[in-house]
Amino acid sequence: MSLSRKLVEAALGDVKKKFVSVVCSKLPYDGPEYDLVQYRMRNLFDNTVLGGKYSRASLCIDATRALQPHLKDETEELKAVAQAATTLEIIQSFYLIADDIMDSSETRRGKQCWYKREGVGMSAINDAFIMDSCVEDILRHSLPGHVNIDRLCDAYRKSKQKTLVGQMLDTSSAFAVESFTWDRYELLVENKTAHYSIYHPLQMALLMSDVLAYHANVKRVAYQIGFLFQAQDDFLDVYGDPSVTGKIGTDIQDGKCTWLAVRALQKMEKADDREMFERFKTIFGKANPEQIAEVKQIYEKLGVASEFKKFEQHFAGEIMKSIDDIPEFISPIRPVLETFTKKMVKRNA
Repeated sequence: MSLSRKLVEAALGDVKKKFVSVVCSKLPYDGPEYDLVQYRMRNLFDNTVLGGKYSRASLCIDATRALQPHLKDETEELKAVAQAATTLEIIQSFYLIADDIMDSSETRRGKQCWYKREGVGMSAINDAFIMDSCVEDILRHSLPGHVNIDRLCDAYRKSKQKTLVGQMLDTSSAFAVESFTWDRYELLVENKTAHYSIYHPLQMALLMSDVLAYHANVKRVAYQIGFLFQAQDDFLDVYGDPSVTGKIGTDIQDGKCTWLAVRALQKMEKADDREMFERFKTIFGKANPEQIAEVKQIYEKLGVASEFKKFEQHFAGEIMKSIDDIPEFISPIRPVLETFTKKMVKRNA
């Protein structure tokens, strides 16, 4: 287990206490409502925040330690950094709860989705809002007096706005096969995934390290990494093993604009295969198992899966070149980004 993951797991206990405390602080301590909400929030945290890969929080910690090599494992300063970074996992849970509802998903991380649990249902929407509402409070509790605390909170607000726009693009593009272009896909990925999953953790590391320059250089690399990350998710949704990914793929029946769909359509257009295009447009986005299987057969006929593997290797190489171009002043984060990218290649979950 990596050191950053150990730090995240150690921080989760303190962050959970802060989260529950922030929510329950609005209620009388000696009233039955306090116990009711406390139980609900603990259950929410345990079932939605715990159990993930913690890749966002780990990336933030790794980048912060690279920029501040004086940070040692046992220092209170590093514990505070880890707690702040762990808010990224609360943010991730906030998005996933909402995303699962919108996609009518069944499982998440190998378990029943939160909104599918008995006694939860659509009240999960409010749970997601509660998680979002607590992030800035937890950041301020974790980093009291930090010179950039206002910037950190503002970064979260802007990241959230961008992600929500990306989610809107994602849902608005569904089933609209004619709109599946690389321009649409790149814009969708930048907003929905790349910013909050890759750039925001790195932006937090820069701000916690009081580095206010070169953010644009980091953003460029982060968006490239995010593009590869989302493309891999698209591939795993169709070809991944649910027992490994922890999620049953639904992109085909949900009619999603994905790397696979865009590449398939591009190949149909190049071959001028109007018949295949019309058939694809008819069956894509249908929940019938036979039609889902037929979409996969079209992917197979076009060789989209094997092309993805070539793309993955090539694009990872392009990312490495961009990492080399990161300015010398923040060069300590280069190895962090290189390691993160290498781990991504050929991931299966």
